[in-house]
Amino acid sequence: MAMLKTIKNSISDSKEAMDGIKQSMNSVKEEVDTLKGNLAQVQEQMKEKPAKFKASLSYLKLGIADAKSTVEETKQGVSEVKDAGKDREPAGSLIAGAEFIREPHGFKLKRAGENIGEITYAEGPDPDIWMANHTYVEPDYRGGSVAKLLLDRLVEEARMEGKQIFPVCSYVRAQFKRDPDYRDVWHEY
Repeated sequence: MAMLKTIKNSISDSKEAMDGIKQSMNSVKEEVDTLKGNLAQVQEQMKEKPAKFKASLSYLKLGIADAKSTVEETKQGVSEVKDAGKDREPAGSLIAGAEFIREPHGFKLKRAGENIGEITYAEGPDPDIWMANHTYVEPDYRGGSVAKLLLDRLVEEARMEGKQIFPVCSYVRAQFKRDPDYRDVWHEY
C-alpha cells in the first residue's frame, strides 16, 4: 500500500514537472515567435532602405575610428594639462584677437597666423547632412572654451545652410548629448 502511494506521488510529481516544462516551452516558443517577427521587420527594412543601413554602418565605423583617435588625443591632453604651469595664460584671453577661418569642410581658429584649433566635417550620404568628424585644439589652448567655440561656429553655419549634423566626433557627440540647444541640428539614426 505504501509503495502504491509512493508511485502515485511520483506520478503526481512527474505531472507537475511536465506542466512546468510545458510552460517553459511555451515561453520559449513565444520568445522565438517574437524574435521571428523582429527579424522579419529588420529584413523588410533592409529591403526598403539598404543604403541607409550601409550609411549607418559607415557612420559606426567612422565613429569607432574617431573614438580611438580621440581617446589618444585626450590622454595626451590630460598629461599636458597636468604638466602645465600656473604661469600659462588662461585660454579665454589667449583667443583675444583670434578669427575663424572657413575651410572647405570646417573651420579653423587662428590668431596671428597661428592655429589654435579646428573642427571639420564630411558630407553625409544625404546632401542635408554633415558628419562632424574631427575637433582638435592645440595643447597650449586646451582647458578653456576653444573646442566649444569651434562647435558653436559649425552649428551656426549648419543652421544658416539648413543642414543637420551627425556627430561622428566623440567631442561633438558628447556636447550634443549634454546641451539641448543643439537638438535642432542633431541628426540621429
